[in-house]
Amino acid sequence: MQPLTITIQVVEGKEKSHLVRFSGAFDGHTKEVATSLERLINEMTEGTLIFDFSELVYLNSYAIGHIVSWHNVLKQKKCEIIIASLNKNVEDIFNVLGIISLFRVFADVDSALQAL
Repeated sequence: MQPLTITIQVVEGKEKSHLVRFSGAFDGHTKEVATSLERLINEMTEGTLIFDFSELVYLNSYAIGHIVSWHNVLKQKKCEIIIASLNKNVEDIFNVLGIISLFRVFADVDSALQAL
C-alpha cells in the first residue's frame, strides 16, 4: 500500500485557509507525516482547512480518530474542516460511524473553495 503523504498549501486570497491534500494510506504508520498538519491545527486561531481526499486510498480507525480529534480542536477555536473529493468507500465509513455530519462535504476541491 502506498504510504501517506500530506501536502499543505495556503488558499490563494484566503491566507487563513489551507488546502490539505492526502495521498496514499492513512493508518498507524503515518504519525510522523501528520506532524506538520498537527502543528498547523494547534497554531490556528481562525480559518478553514479543506481536506482533499481524492488520492486517499485507505484509512483505518487510527486515521478516523485523528480526523475527529482535529475537528474537535478546530471547532473549539471556531475553525472548521471541509472535506472534498470523498471516495465512496471512505464516505461509507464516515456514514456508518455517524461522523459525516461533523463536516461540510463537497464533491471536489473547486466546490469546497467556492464555499469559503
